[in-house]
Amino acid sequence: MDQTSQTLGPRLYSQPDVTARCRVSRSQIYNLMQRGQFPQPVLRLGPKFTRWSASDVDAWASDPARWIARHAEAVEGVAA
Repeated sequence: MDQTSQTLGPRLYSQPDVTARCRVSRSQIYNLMQRGQFPQPVLRLGPKFTRWSASDVDAWASDPARWIARHAEAVEGVAA
């Protein structure tokens, strides 16, 4: 099997990657996360190592309002 075609796992963004991709500050990211309006990190290994799913962040960055609406629907569906 060709090793160059194998994927090691999902692509992850660091906090600097997220702030650059979304053009928002670090504090704004955490405020949005607290309100359920931004994807939660998928990996936390201490206070200085946090990673987000690249696909989640890219979906949010391409259309924040749509991501928020879809996330709200999913949360309401679970609570119902």
